[in-house]
Amino acid sequence: MDSKRPQPNAAGQVENKILGALLRTEYRRLIGKMEHVELKRGAVLYRADQQIEYVYFPEDAVVAMVDTMANGRTVEVGIIGIEGLVGINIFLGGVTTPDKAVVQIPGGAMRMRSRELRREIRFGSPLQRLLLRYTQAFVAVISQSVACCEYHSVEQRLARWVLTMREYTDPRELMMSHQNISAMLGARRSGVSETAANFRRLGLINYRRGRISVLDKPGLELKSCECYRFIKRQYAGWRDQVPRLLSGEDGPTRPRPARAITSRRP
Repeated sequence: MDSKRPQPNAAGQVENKILGALLRTEYRRLIGKMEHVELKRGAVLYRADQQIEYVYFPEDAVVAMVDTMANGRTVEVGIIGIEGLVGINIFLGGVTTPDKAVVQIPGGAMRMRSRELRREIRFGSPLQRLLLRYTQAFVAVISQSVACCEYHSVEQRLARWVLTMREYTDPRELMMSHQNISAMLGARRSGVSETAANFRRLGLINYRRGRISVLDKPGLELKSCECYRFIKRQYAGWRDQVPRLLSGEDGPTRPRPARAITSRRP
């Protein structure tokens, strides 16, 4: 993992949505406590029950939170990219995480020591208000993801996962093996391979040597479950509330409940 002092992008913009939502004076004060790091594909930022030393604000990197079952099988319970924070348990008062955090898409992130974040989330601070609303959205997404894994078919889940990852990578290709995808979905590799091959026959995706590109987004959305749209609404909802959150006029917010799951699994 390479690190360096923070630098703006070519347009002078702050890429992470939480940091970018802060007032410029607040951001400048915080930036001195951060460093820019390049996260490599497959890097493990935390392991389950490991103490969280740093929190990460992803830019173009994408990190998956992964649960491991007693039988060794894994399943992704949350994906964190440009909209969020990796290490949300620090904000919630914890020091460890029950999940493993694995880099799925390499790229940049802003990194801050956990103890510095604890100092910054004093009651009523702009960062505290932003993280509170983001956490509510992220918890709702985790709940929906768990229900999706239980009730939806491999076809629905693969379509949802590819669409979600496309939000982060477009226009870049998504690079991921069937083995890694099956680990994220908690599904058998053979089922993932059969479903991906069917999507390719239908002209929905192109898949070659671990490189995935979406050819027919509307068609893939029809194959997906409602969870894809639910996740998009959750993050869009918190972004829409940013002006009120920073003005201090926003009272206590309540997370939107996860939608009832419609099962179409055979």
